[in-house]
Amino acid sequence: MEPDAEETAAARARVDALLARLESAAFIGFSGGEARDLGGLPLGREALAARLGDTPQPPAWWDPKQAGFALAGADLSDAHLEDTDLTGANLAGANLAGALGRSAGFAGATVEEANFAGADLSGARFTGIAGGEANFDDAMLEDAHFGGAAMRFAKLRRALLDGANFDGADLWGADFTGADADYTHFRGARLDEVKLVGVNLTYADFEGASLKKTQLSGSRLRGANLTGVKLDGADLSGADLSETSLVRLNLSTCDLRHARFAGAWLNGTRMRVDQLGGAVGEEIARDYVAAQASYLALEQNFKSIGSQDAASWAYKRGRRMGRFHAGAQARAAWEKRMGPDLARHGYQWVADRFVEWLCDYGESLSRIARAFVILIFVFAVLYGLTGGLIPEGGDGRATYNPLDLVSYSALNMMTANPPEIGVKPVGRVTNLLVGIEGAAGIILMGLFGFVLGNRLRR
Repeated sequence: MEPDAEETAAARARVDALLARLESAAFIGFSGGEARDLGGLPLGREALAARLGDTPQPPAWWDPKQAGFALAGADLSDAHLEDTDLTGANLAGANLAGALGRSAGFAGATVEEANFAGADLSGARFTGIAGGEANFDDAMLEDAHFGGAAMRFAKLRRALLDGANFDGADLWGADFTGADADYTHFRGARLDEVKLVGVNLTYADFEGASLKKTQLSGSRLRGANLTGVKLDGADLSGADLSETSLVRLNLSTCDLRHARFAGAWLNGTRMRVDQLGGAVGEEIARDYVAAQASYLALEQNFKSIGSQDAASWAYKRGRRMGRFHAGAQARAAWEKRMGPDLARHGYQWVADRFVEWLCDYGESLSRIARAFVILIFVFAVLYGLTGGLIPEGGDGRATYNPLDLVSYSALNMMTANPPEIGVKPVGRVTNLLVGIEGAAGIILMGLFGFVLGNRLRR
């Protein structure tokens, strides 16, 4: 006899013994190591249906309503089910906690309220199952197949789901809290009101899925495919969306507080500044380089949807992240006593801080006007201290009249040449101040015109 034939015959003999035991009046449940060893047995719907014969009364091991193996409520905890075929079986309420079921077949089975907690089900096939409220907490489900499964309110907390396939599954209200699900497929799945809090969903594929009111707070969606996803009312607070495609999605009803967007593809994505909670997640974590990239992505997106004020906000926040990064590098250089680095980063921080104060990185006309007013009064005080403004036709004594000093300073700031208002500057120091103030005025006027032009173009 060929080896495969020997294995088939042995499996058939084991199935015969199992079914006979199930039909025995003395059978009270699966117990003991041998009784729980169902590894590799063909116990699927087709294999068992061929054994029914013409008996009018179905045997105890057959569920006529389910048309499959009758295991409802069975205790199969820690059972050996590796490569076992249980397609179409009725496992409703069964206990399979800790079972070893790698590559087992559960396609079309009923597993409602069944307990698979802590089971090893890597590569198992659950396609088309009815699994409402089934418990897969802490189970190993790498590369398992749940395509088309009905699993409303199922529990998959802390489950290992790397590479699992839930395409087209109905997972309404399921709980994946703390699960590890990178490279998992959810194409076309229904994930409304699902808990995906703190889940690793790196490079997961959600194309065409529905995630309405789904809780994704703190989840890692780096590189995930969200093309055509419905996210109405979803909670994405603190989620990592870096390197994720969010093109033309409607996020206007989502909670985006402190979400991360560094490297994300944002274009035509509907969202508002007030949804971000004042800062992106990278800024909260003090990762200023990534925060700058995150604000750049947001700025480009806000421009694409015509929200210029929001784009201005994102641009200014991004520039501020550059200043914060320079400050952090300067502090590090100070602690390490690295003079050249301290000078370089310190200069960058001071320069950025000055530009922010002066014009809010080229976005604020009011700040430029404030600088005008401050410089006018500063130079008026300096003219008074030097005593270099002499009234024409007078006795040659300097004027200290505040109106004369402020008027001369203001007109000198606004015109290219020293003003002629009956007061003239005398002395090298005063003439030097006149030239410096005139140059500052020219620079500020040019900057004011540049910012005004930008605002008008918007």
